[in-house]
Amino acid sequence: MRRTGPGAGAVGSVPSWEWVRRLGEAARRVLGEDARVVPFGSVAKGRAVPGSDLDVMVVSERAPSSFRERARIAYELCEEAGVPEDRVDVLIVRPKDFEVWGRMLMTSESDDTRALVEELLERGERFLRSAVESEERGWNDLAALHAHQAVELTIKAALIALGEAPPGTHFLGKLLGRLHRVTGKDAFGELSRRYRWELRELSHAWSEVRYGHYPGEDVDVGELVEVAREVVEAVRDYVLRLVDVGD
Repeated sequence: MRRTGPGAGAVGSVPSWEWVRRLGEAARRVLGEDARVVPFGSVAKGRAVPGSDLDVMVVSERAPSSFRERARIAYELCEEAGVPEDRVDVLIVRPKDFEVWGRMLMTSESDDTRALVEELLERGERFLRSAVESEERGWNDLAALHAHQAVELTIKAALIALGEAPPGTHFLGKLLGRLHRVTGKDAFGELSRRYRWELRELSHAWSEVRYGHYPGEDVDVGELVEVAREVVEAVRDYVLRLVDVGD
């Protein structure tokens, strides 16, 4: 049964820990006793102001893999808890995903999911610019490493914007493949197939550069940077249309 109360969803009110408690009770009713609610963002950091949203992760072994089903359950939890759905961002994840994604959210300086997406996109852009500049100066190891980071951060920003827990992997082919499966966008599948070797080479660079073993003379780092640019731009454009970042 939906709970209501004075100020439960008042416009301009400050999200409270009472909301977190109610959501925890609702999560256990809907998903089972193992479910737990972990707040992050401005409320968890004590920086909430009137009008702030409440950001929580609901961690449960019963978290569905379907994006639509997670969205449905998120709405149901808000209804059950009697908290305003338009003021609460509920991310439903499994425990194994929480270990990766939760750590990212809890340690970020960003106060909500949208801000984290913006932060990751901006970091991806900075890495891409650095990759281009490094390649122009002949610093091929840094160029390859930063090109990899640009692609990884941008794809993970897209997955987070979609409510997905990014896989705990640095392999770009797997990340882009995951994005293709989640979105169903043929463009991402085509990029994954067309640049299969280049994405694998960039992933290889991520591990090798740190030990001074990269790149070999047969590697065209300039081509890898251009592939990274194309992937970053395609994914970034999708995210901007999806969440209107920067408005």
